[in-house]
Amino acid sequence: MKRILIISFIIAAGVFFLVGKLEGESTLFAKTLPSNMNETNEIKEITIYEVKPRGKPKSISLTEKEDIAKILKAGESVKLKEANEFVNSGYLLLFQGSKENYAVTVDKDGNVDMDGHEEHYEIKGDNELFQAIQGFNDQWEILDDEEV
Repeated sequence: MKRILIISFIIAAGVFFLVGKLEGESTLFAKTLPSNMNETNEIKEITIYEVKPRGKPKSISLTEKEDIAKILKAGESVKLKEANEFVNSGYLLLFQGSKENYAVTVDKDGNVDMDGHEEHYEIKGDNELFQAIQGFNDQWEILDDEEV
């Protein structure tokens, strides 16, 4: 009986280990940003561009601390898993900080590109970042061809 219990425990531990490896390592969105981009008071502006294959491009500039905090808060708990999917539509977010700028692209399917499309991730769970961006519906501005 003791032997069966030990063998069952070893098999269960092996299954949990294997499932963890198959799902891959996950990290939080906030941890993937440069260290000085995690503080709300460091980010002066977030400019968001709607990236889509056709139609008039739109943008929004968030300069109010409350609006910037909404985007950061939405991304705070988002878990990411490394992926290979390149984001070609969705939203391009340009974080303009007091020390540096940083770009992130996110699409409705939960794919995220960071660091100039060098790092690709997939959102595990709810795409709260995409939903938070869509919450600014009434503030979007259509861009002229010269601005694109």
